Amino acid sequence: MRAGMLTGVRSVEILDIPNVEVQGSHEVVIRVSYVGLCGTDLELYNGTSNYLRQGKTKYPHNFGHEWVGTVETPPSGAAERFYLHQGAIVTGSTMIPCLTCDACRSGRRNLCRHVREIGLYDYAGAVAERIVVPAHVLTVVDGAVNAVPRPEHVLVEPLATVLGGVAEAQIKPGDRVLVMGGGTIGSLAALVLKQYSVDVEVLDPIHKPHLLGLGIQAFTDLNSNSFHTYDMVYECSGSTSATQNIQTVLKTGGAAVLIGVPPEDTRVNISELALRGQRLIGVRHGVDQYPAAKRFIMKHQVEMQALIDRVFKFDDVKGAFQRLEKERNHPKVVIKID
Repeated sequence: MRAGMLTGVRSVEILDIPNVEVQGSHEVVIRVSYVGLCGTDLELYNGTSNYLRQGKTKYPHNFGHEWVGTVETPPSGAAERFYLHQGAIVTGSTMIPCLTCDACRSGRRNLCRHVREIGLYDYAGAVAERIVVPAHVLTVVDGAVNAVPRPEHVLVEPLATVLGGVAEAQIKPGDRVLVMGGGTIGSLAALVLKQYSVDVEVLDPIHKPHLLGLGIQAFTDLNSNSFHTYDMVYECSGSTSATQNIQTVLKTGGAAVLIGVPPEDTRVNISELALRGQRLIGVRHGVDQYPAAKRFIMKHQVEMQALIDRVFKFDDVKGAFQRLEKERNHPKVVIKID
């Protein structure tokens, strides 16, 4: 079968690799339909990824962790076959928890001590004609007989992380919330937060026209009126400078939800954090949020479609990365596999 491989810094190819095979009764063969690209994929492409620097992965690297596809070979286990039937449209968690460590057994699968991540390290990516995944990480997007995958379904994965952050925070009616970053994650965060009785604004140094179309207030730089005025900050950009500005805008007693991951260490004034009673909440994916993310995507299809920039053919994966590097009126770049 064919798979997309990062073969070196800024080098991506479609290579022939062995066909996937199930190794156990709880594994499922998925025919991949669409894969979304994000900033993490771009860091792997550019050679700046923490996964590369820490030795968790190396080239050639099979990438892709935001995906949707169709069940081709259901699991042989009777319980899973009930809902993971052939033809069902599914997506899956990037994180594959072990289910046996202390964190998994206590219900915190996102904190698994032996986690593997699809398309990032220790597990093959979804930019391939087929992928094999354990049944327990799959979520049925649409089980209807005539269902077809759609590009916006790849947004379930980033939305699950956003919902994980919302679950960890304590949002109160009337809160003033700042979302840092107007890309895919930031846009999804703003759309979710709009469902609450809070005032939501997005900060991004680049004007993002799609936010206006979604009815989201946005601005491009901070001023004195922004200082210490927000009850909660959602850092979704992964920008070092944005992370270092969190304490500038956060109120005393406020909380920052860290969803974006900067490529390098950032400065945090711990003394100020303690004396002002502020909280930093790190989000390690939303493994248990996929069903809720699926429901949100299906309910808000028009808004989700507005986040899709372009859908590239599988053979033009290089063009997809070139597009990912450019400023766009819509954030999400997608590759069509089948």
